[in-house]
Amino acid sequence: MRHMLRVWEQFTIDSDVKFNSNKSVALRIGCRYNASCEPLQFAGEKLKFIVSLKYLGLCIKASTYFKCLIDHLKLRFYRVFNCILSRSKGANSELTTVELLKSYCLPFLLYGFDAVNMSDANARSLDRCLDRVVYRIFGVCDKDNVAFLRTSLGLLSVSKLVKKRRAKFLDGLIGTDFATLMHIYCINCLN
Repeated sequence: MRHMLRVWEQFTIDSDVKFNSNKSVALRIGCRYNASCEPLQFAGEKLKFIVSLKYLGLCIKASTYFKCLIDHLKLRFYRVFNCILSRSKGANSELTTVELLKSYCLPFLLYGFDAVNMSDANARSLDRCLDRVVYRIFGVCDKDNVAFLRTSLGLLSVSKLVKKRRAKFLDGLIGTDFATLMHIYCINCLN
């Protein structure tokens, strides 16, 4: 890690790039994530070790394995859903509400998970969110009825929805020229 930080420091000097040391932090993931260690320095400043951070809309937590927090996603999802539900009740069309749910609410619930692997626990938690909104739209509480409605309406499991989003992204890349694909591949290799 120290070697990598020295490489970045040299890059900042060579490229005349300035990093904000107040925004540079360290987050540890692995079996020794909570063990004390020597402080890391970058650009003459000690990096602060933190327990969670928000990066590109995902909350990542220090843990023994890569872990994303999802409470903020669920909160936004419910907020948007409740707004849509309150306005669509006048239309007396559950199908309209479901289409609005798919268009406006699902992106909040699934944000960022097409770029990282989702844990099974997170997938189950987000699936329960979808179960709750189907219950609120249709007024059914039996698990079998909710599952039938979700299947009939195309509200697949969260893990399947994420796979579908990834496939759509990759399909969009197929039309891209080779140089652009190589550029994207190189960037991903560096990360």
